[in-house]
Order: sequence, then structure tokens, then C-alpha cells
Amino acid sequence: MNFLYLFFKFLVCFLPKGLGDFIARGCARISHTLFYKSGLRNHCSNLKLVFKDKNEKELLKISKKASMNLAVCLYEQLIMGRLINHRNYHKFLKEENFYNLRAAHKKGNGVVVMTGHLGNYEWGASLTGYKGFKISVISVEYKTELIRDIYEDNRRRAGIGVFYIKRSFSGPVRFLKDGGILAIAGDRNFEGSTVTVKMFGKDVEIPKGGFYLASRLNIPMVMAFSLREKDNLYHVYFEEPLKIKKDEIEKGVKKYVKTLELYIKKYPDQWLLFDKL
Repeated sequence: MNFLYLFFKFLVCFLPKGLGDFIARGCARISHTLFYKSGLRNHCSNLKLVFKDKNEKELLKISKKASMNLAVCLYEQLIMGRLINHRNYHKFLKEENFYNLRAAHKKGNGVVVMTGHLGNYEWGASLTGYKGFKISVISVEYKTELIRDIYEDNRRRAGIGVFYIKRSFSGPVRFLKDGGILAIAGDRNFEGSTVTVKMFGKDVEIPKGGFYLASRLNIPMVMAFSLREKDNLYHVYFEEPLKIKKDEIEKGVKKYVKTLELYIKKYPDQWLLFDKL
């Protein structure tokens, strides 16, 4: 994996976007053929829960496309700070129902944005920054300092801050109280504190950290997803704000999962979850 990051970092410096996308997809084909067959099998297994009427061949086709989209997203995350800026972001990103986030932010004390491993969530976060808002993401700790530095540099260039899972909550709390927008990909369990809900008929553990923050600070939550559409732009969809009460965290988690399911059904080849659900 470190090799792939370094290779894509090389692409960042020398190749135009279109050619970089092409090479990234080629790397994905090689990877899922020779090195990462288990990830492809996991993705197919997840899709079986979504599309019970599709056969193995149809599901495998979607999964292979998803692996290529993942490779492109990794490449795009590395070129984010170089390629996109306040003047040209509209050539790559388009906001949909952004007024939902704006209305939530006007209430004060920040906003928790819940997304998932669907589409290019890093570019979606950058849109919020380019629209003039303070934006930070919750991230896992990277295995090496090299990868961490690459990601932090590109996020910083795009105006995105970062807080790491399993560190103190005091940083995110202060950030939200100062009016920041905190984005969390909440469909994978990295933190240990979860709520068990049904997703496509299967029991899954959803981290409750974002919902806890929204309820504790009495601030709105907005679900948002950044998906590539036929115009080759990432459309960032902002759902209506939610109010998460302290005794209704599970209700909020269920609403999040239900919304996530709808987007996954519509964009299955942009669902980038290669671990078993």
C-alpha cells in the first residue's frame, strides 16, 4: 500500500489529470487481479446484501469498477491541493442543496457532517472549505509518518484540518464551539464505541462519536455525500439538518444508515468499502 501511495505521489508531480486517472485504473486492475483478491471478494459479498437479484458476474463487474474508482480517489486525494483552488473548484465540484449546510451553520456552535466511504469524501470536504467555512475531518492514524505527512500536506493545501481517532475529544469540541464544520465518515468502526443497527438486513456496528458530539453540544448534523456524476464532476449532496437529542442517538444512527443505503443503491460502484460489512 505504501508503494501505491508513493507511486501516485509521483503521478501528482508529472502527469495531467486524465492520464493520471487512466494509470490509476490500470493499477487497480493489476491489484485486484494479483494482490488484492480478498478485497474484491469482500466488496462482492457486501453487494449481495444490496442486490439480491444480481448474479455473481454482475456483482463482480460492479466491484471491479469500484476498485478502479477507489484507485482514482486515492490519486485525486493526492492532487487535491495542487489541482483545485478557490478560483477553479467549480470545474471539479458542484454543490447540491448547499443551503442545508448553510442554514445549519447559522444556528451557531458548528455542524457535524456525516458521510461514508462512498465517492470522494475528501473532495467533498474541500468544497466546504472553498465555500468559506472552517472544515476539519476525523481520520484514522496512518501506519507511517510518510503517508500521514502526504495526506496532511494535501489537506492543508485544500483548507482541511484533521483530528485523529482515539485522541482527546477536546480538540473537536473546541473546533465545533468555534463554529467549525467537522466531517466524519461514519460507516466503519475504528473507535470502539458503537451502536448496533441493521444495514441491508445485517447487524453492523456504527461509531456513535459524531452523534454523541452533536447531541452533547446541541448542534445540527447534516449528512453529505460526494458522488461523481455523468458530467464528470463530483456533486456534493447535502441532506436536511438533523437534531440529535441525547436520548435519541440510536434513532439518529438509524436515520444515517437509511440515508447511506439509498446512496449506495444508486451509486454501488462508488461504494469504497472493501472490508466485509
